[in-house]
Amino acid sequence: MELSIEVGPGRIAHGSGALFLADSGTLMIADAHLGYGFAQRRRGQLGPTTDGGILDRLQAVLDCFQPVETVFLGDTVHAPSPMAAEREFIERALRFILAKSKIRIVQGNHDRAVLRDFGNLPIVVTPSWRDGSLLGLHGDRLHLEIPDAEHYLLGHLHPAINLRDDAGVNRRVPAFLVSKRATVLPAFSPFAAGLDVSKTSLPKDVKLILGRHDVYVATGRQVARLPSRASRSGR
Repeated sequence: MELSIEVGPGRIAHGSGALFLADSGTLMIADAHLGYGFAQRRRGQLGPTTDGGILDRLQAVLDCFQPVETVFLGDTVHAPSPMAAEREFIERALRFILAKSKIRIVQGNHDRAVLRDFGNLPIVVTPSWRDGSLLGLHGDRLHLEIPDAEHYLLGHLHPAINLRDDAGVNRRVPAFLVSKRATVLPAFSPFAAGLDVSKTSLPKDVKLILGRHDVYVATGRQVARLPSRASRSGR
């Protein structure tokens, strides 16, 4: 396993679950769900308000690639109208990135109020991202007519796969799904359990775009392509 691996021309998957586009110096992060612990607490759940190490992972991937721009492929935050501590945490994370790169947010279904809540920061919010033949979308509205592109970058699905270690312990590991036509990024959030793509069929709209694909697992510190027998046709 390696810290990062090229999964397509100029597309580098990182063990954190981020994807770096070398030609444009763009870092892609899907489904960070910043503020998740705080949002769940104010909804009545008693889980910890820890960040789950997401700030450390952000620092590691930013230091690794030193991007010109960081693009969030939707669901940057977990919930609208953050409470004070939640807002402080999210702003701290965004300001940390802004000190190193520009930020663009491709709006996801959790981001409907992100411009209202964090418009005081120099961030750009758009429905999609495009650079030449690449098109970045969150992925929650693929049933609608979408622009043509040579390669799509998608989030929303939270792909993962169950792996068993030598001790016989099962662990669900985030995964990149990569084909010639698309890359589906895993959730960057440490709290997103993920859709087990080894057992669950992909949504029809994702199948149509992705087609036959390879699976790359991202353990946090390493990333590796699973053997070819794990390649999928979309089930």
